[in-house]
Amino acid sequence: MPRRVNHTTRPLVGALMAVILPACALAGTALEEITVSFEVPRLTTKDIFVHYDGSTVYLPVTEVFRLLDVNVGTDPDRTRIEGFFVTKNQRYELRPKESRAVVNSVEFPLAPGEFQYEGAELYLRVDLFKRLFGLDMTFDFSMLRVLLPLNEDFPAYQRLKRKRARDKLQQTEAALKNVKIMPRKHEWFSGGVVDWTLSANPLGGEQYADLALGSMFLGGDLSVAGAGNTVTGFQADQLTYKWHYAFKPNPYVAQAEVGSINSGGFLSRSLDGVLVTNRPQIQRSYFQTINLSGKLEPGWEVELYADGKLLDFAEADQAGDYHFNVDIQYGSSDLQLKMYGPNGEIRTEERHMRVPYTLIPRKQAEYSLAGGRDAVAAVNRWYTQANAYYGITSRLTMGAGFDLPLSTDSTSSMKSREKPLAAGEATYLITGSMIANASVAPSYQALIGFNYTMPSSVSANMSFTKYYENRLRNPIEQQYNASISLSAPIHIGQRYLGLRYYFARDQYRTFGSTSMNYGFSASAWRLYLNYVGRYKVAQYPSRSQRTMTSQLLLSTDHIRWLRPQFRVDYDHVQNAISRFGVYVTRRLFKTGQINLSYERSPLNKSSMFMLNVNFFVKQASFSSRAQYADGNVSMSQIQRGSIRYDRSASALRFDRRNGIGYGSAVVRPFIDTDNNGLPGKNEEVLPGLKARISGIGGRPIGRGRMFYYDGLRPYDTYMLQVDATTLDNPLLKPTYENFKVSVNPNVVTVIDVPVVMAADVSGVVEHQSAAGLTGVGGMSLHLVNISKDIVTDIVTFSNGQFYYLGLIPGNYRAYLDSEQLERFGYASEPKSIEFEVKPSTTGSSIENINFVLVPKP
Repeated sequence: MPRRVNHTTRPLVGALMAVILPACALAGTALEEITVSFEVPRLTTKDIFVHYDGSTVYLPVTEVFRLLDVNVGTDPDRTRIEGFFVTKNQRYELRPKESRAVVNSVEFPLAPGEFQYEGAELYLRVDLFKRLFGLDMTFDFSMLRVLLPLNEDFPAYQRLKRKRARDKLQQTEAALKNVKIMPRKHEWFSGGVVDWTLSANPLGGEQYADLALGSMFLGGDLSVAGAGNTVTGFQADQLTYKWHYAFKPNPYVAQAEVGSINSGGFLSRSLDGVLVTNRPQIQRSYFQTINLSGKLEPGWEVELYADGKLLDFAEADQAGDYHFNVDIQYGSSDLQLKMYGPNGEIRTEERHMRVPYTLIPRKQAEYSLAGGRDAVAAVNRWYTQANAYYGITSRLTMGAGFDLPLSTDSTSSMKSREKPLAAGEATYLITGSMIANASVAPSYQALIGFNYTMPSSVSANMSFTKYYENRLRNPIEQQYNASISLSAPIHIGQRYLGLRYYFARDQYRTFGSTSMNYGFSASAWRLYLNYVGRYKVAQYPSRSQRTMTSQLLLSTDHIRWLRPQFRVDYDHVQNAISRFGVYVTRRLFKTGQINLSYERSPLNKSSMFMLNVNFFVKQASFSSRAQYADGNVSMSQIQRGSIRYDRSASALRFDRRNGIGYGSAVVRPFIDTDNNGLPGKNEEVLPGLKARISGIGGRPIGRGRMFYYDGLRPYDTYMLQVDATTLDNPLLKPTYENFKVSVNPNVVTVIDVPVVMAADVSGVVEHQSAAGLTGVGGMSLHLVNISKDIVTDIVTFSNGQFYYLGLIPGNYRAYLDSEQLERFGYASEPKSIEFEVKPSTTGSSIENINFVLVPKP
């Protein structure tokens, strides 16, 4: 057998062989066995032995396929090579003794000069791989290289992608260990934000103003809203307020509210009063943990995905079993199990999980208790309301509630006075895609409904409501309502047709009404079509009234700078076009938009022109409208925005988005010279440090270029990941890489990030032998920060040395990877080394962290 050719000498050897081997071949010598580099970009590079006939090469099928992870095997008699290429339905058989091949049920003859068969190995001429399998290989003799372009469907590349995804998942989990928890502060009085809206009519008329103020007060959040105009002034009857307090998490009392409240539930009403509840402050996201398990053959790999994101991976044990503990979230989730066999087999299982927010976790209870004055009644009435829910099972939640009037209008008769109401409710998860709900309140109404949803397939809702006689809650004397709605996207090639249908039947004491809505939406060649049809018939004792209309909307984005839309409304009862219109939208710069529309009603013989101009800046948004219809001109303007007081910078910040009820945060890094984690008066504040909050974009503001994050959910907890690479000095490093932060509404939450001077560490790993000490490369070294439980991994250079810059102050333990030592049969001396990194304003160096590898007995 020839020697393996070194990569550095391959071009020279190739040049010599280009002269020698062709001459030998022409002289009638046998095929030469040479070493070439088999390369697939971004996948593999490996030296393999091939046969050379003086002009081209023959490659070993089994070895090439195993490099690509293609399923390959031989029969017991070694008369054929068989398997499947990429997927199981792409089967192949190579029968060299019969001089033929069968690929995807297609037979190919094999000529004598196209292959060589020696024992159990089949060598195919390089060009034959393309004809049989689509592998377009090229042979470069000067480089002694066979190059195969990458196909991402290669099983080996898919395996490499899986490994990278799993490594990234493990790195993410490891990175989230260094977390500083910043609990929410109960602020007695702090900051504030104002949302404002101004509207005016330039042609005369009233001018309106709406103001809402929010702040933190007595440990809770307070909001006040009012309105006024230039004619009546401030309208005291429209003034509303609410003070809300969030308790520390406990199962008994979670929230309290005073002011404008709503207890929720089947009998809910708006009140001015007081509410107490144990409903979670933040809408539940976690429902329950389930176990996904199955049985495969030993050696299979299984990956678990949720909504396309890799959650976990496992390998079937010796019995073929695998298990996953999966956290099920509220809402819709698509779980997918991808299974990979050792011979290239791929299986997929999908499960759709849907958990409604009305379902409470098993054995958990939720209640609310409220009392106050009706906020919308024409006369003052006082009520107390309560409701409670309990998770019977993981699929069934039941609840009860009551509405008790505490006072009534003294002028009302006994028959018209309001009576107490009680109600019962239930939600049942029939399957992962079907939900049933029911509620009943004697003397008011009873309801039953079903909902079925299968993403990208169909969605259906059905409900029936029976109404009872109740002069206050059912003044129009409705008897029942039945409705059904359907929507289904139909895929036609790479396009889809979205269908929808709605039917409702309402019966009252003196008349009945039947209505239907139906339509579809489609797109093709950058044309967008939307059709909506409406039908309604009202039946009275002596007559009936019917309406039937169609609306067609057509738009296109063929013209990028101008997007036109056309609309036609047709009245089927009068057999005439009732309205048609043309609408043109044009973008103005980056922050503006202009809309011009024209509508004509042939039945009324009227026309309308309208011009809308919308634009925004960071501080506010502006909208202006001008309309001309039948000789009348009208104009209106609306401006809105918010003003927030930033206590950390003692400044006002203007924003076009509403701020009341939302939290804001600022990242404020500082050099922690005394290493106590708290900002001091003389400690320097650093500008420009970026951080990442999932789903929230930050922006630098002010001279200090501090990064602010707005629109945060109040009282929710966010994970903030610091990007240390944005610091100007590479010696600086945050003490914590992650912060778990809970934010208050209406105010700016300051996230102080302590930054310290990092230390560097160096040493060497050597092997003890008879010749002395020799550096060992590729050894994994673990540095554990004992005080913070942070692990830093380092790999030694080829000469055995290592160097790392980025250790924060603390106590450390260094040791070599035990699995690697076990695999190579070594022990390290010493087993571990402990050292301390002390705080420093200039940085420090830790040297001579040296290990010696000795053979195990």
